[in-house]
Amino acid sequence: MRIALSGLRRLPPNVQGALWLVSGGFIFTTNGAMIRLLSAEIEGVQTAFFRAFFSVLLLAPMIATGRVQPWRSKRIRGHFWRTFMGTCSMVLGFYAVSMLPLADATALAFSQPLFSVVIAAVIAGEKVRWRRWAATVIGFVGVLVMARPGSGSLQPGAVVAILNAMSVAVSIYLVRRLSDSEPPLMILTQFSIFSTLLLALPAIWLWRWPSAYGWALAVGVSATATIGQYFWVQAFASGEMSAVAPFDYLRLPFAVFVGWLIWGEMPVIWTYIGATIVIGSALYIAYRETQLMRERRRVEDAVTPAVRPAP
Repeated sequence: MRIALSGLRRLPPNVQGALWLVSGGFIFTTNGAMIRLLSAEIEGVQTAFFRAFFSVLLLAPMIATGRVQPWRSKRIRGHFWRTFMGTCSMVLGFYAVSMLPLADATALAFSQPLFSVVIAAVIAGEKVRWRRWAATVIGFVGVLVMARPGSGSLQPGAVVAILNAMSVAVSIYLVRRLSDSEPPLMILTQFSIFSTLLLALPAIWLWRWPSAYGWALAVGVSATATIGQYFWVQAFASGEMSAVAPFDYLRLPFAVFVGWLIWGEMPVIWTYIGATIVIGSALYIAYRETQLMRERRRVEDAVTPAVRPAP
């Protein structure tokens, strides 16, 4: 393991980020497959509870040694609302995976950046220029192509998947607000604790005892989600977001392959067409945000005088 990591660190930063993200994408696809297999035994709410509870167990040694002290946070209210939206998105995502072919659920999840643009404009008051609005509108056309409302083929699972993408966008916005003062480990720990508490009563109400195979899947869901998150964070810590982010969309061919391998599923042509439109729009939005960020930095560098030592 150490040899592999040392070899990885010798690669260019963007290549490192791409490898982390591709690996994380396959892990997340495996996570989705486990969630769907587990849905044959228990409800999505109970799966989400197991996901949160086992995460608390994984974090318990860090809490016990004082590496993270959740009780010392001064933004408990912010953590609660972030966890509430994150828990909603987690439950919706689990139900979407159980109700749709794996590739369809994955493709619809890619609409999250489109909702992020709307949230940035409506809630955060960010100025969104016409190019990003145009890309967002085109992206939502891609969502409609995949969901096909009015064709008689609109599935409840597609609605759940779209609601999941919207709630993920809100959750990401709340995480960004917390990140100005809270470290990632604190945010992760608070989410695990609060989501366990929020899901406990609904999980008990719908409780069904899984088989030994189901328990193995439940542990696997939590482990792959935690490892996948770690890979995702490492990806964007290693390379530039604009260079690394496109590799996240390799999750779609991974999902197509795993769906075919386990359930013999192949997406219809509309899924491919709609996903292409959504991914293209999301990539353009990411490109424009990177360009605007660089412009802001150039302006800040131009107006900020260089600091020189006194003679």
